[in-house]
Amino acid sequence: MIEQGLRLEEREGSWILAGPSAGQFVLVDEYLAYLADRNYSPKTVRAYGYDLLAFCRWLASEDVSLGEVTTETLLKFLHACREAKVPGRRGGPNVVTLSGRRMDQYAATTINRRLAAISGL
Repeated sequence: MIEQGLRLEEREGSWILAGPSAGQFVLVDEYLAYLADRNYSPKTVRAYGYDLLAFCRWLASEDVSLGEVTTETLLKFLHACREAKVPGRRGGPNVVTLSGRRMDQYAATTINRRLAAISGL
């Protein structure tokens, strides 16, 4: 289920959040426009857009607004990212890498990029 119908869309070369609850996250649209204005790679802007979409969906599921985000909120999001299962990824908790990490979770680099996008916001 897509929380609150929130999604990322490209419009006229810019990435924005769309959906019924997108109005709660206008700051994200402004931040993505700022990145584009600063000549960030379009692929980076898109990636940050999806990272911030994940954060906004999580905030909506927790009934927290952007203005209410605290360090504790970010730590809870970090924990949620570490525990999340990647939808559609083959291999379950019984499939592990040679280092012992389960294959059905997000990579540390994905979580770090999400946190970088949020800290820039």
